[in-house]
Amino acid sequence: MDSFKRRRNKKDFYAAIEGLIVSNKSMFFHVLYNAIMEHPAYVVLSDMPKDRKFEILEDMLEYYEKHEDYEKCAKLLKVKQSLT
Repeated sequence: MDSFKRRRNKKDFYAAIEGLIVSNKSMFFHVLYNAIMEHPAYVVLSDMPKDRKFEILEDMLEYYEKHEDYEKCAKLLKVKQSLT
């Protein structure tokens, strides 16, 4: 029963993340960027599938590149490289 609850909670959490990405990408990326910079190990150690981590980081890189925020891009690239 506990593992079912945990899987359900993960699904709910991932659905909430997807909703934020769609509804307010700017705010989501701002908050996520700050969280990543504060605790980069969480990105590496989280149980989110690696391909999804890469996908989100790529979306963030694209977003910040479009906004010409290259300093954030450089920092995100370092985090992305730590996943390989």
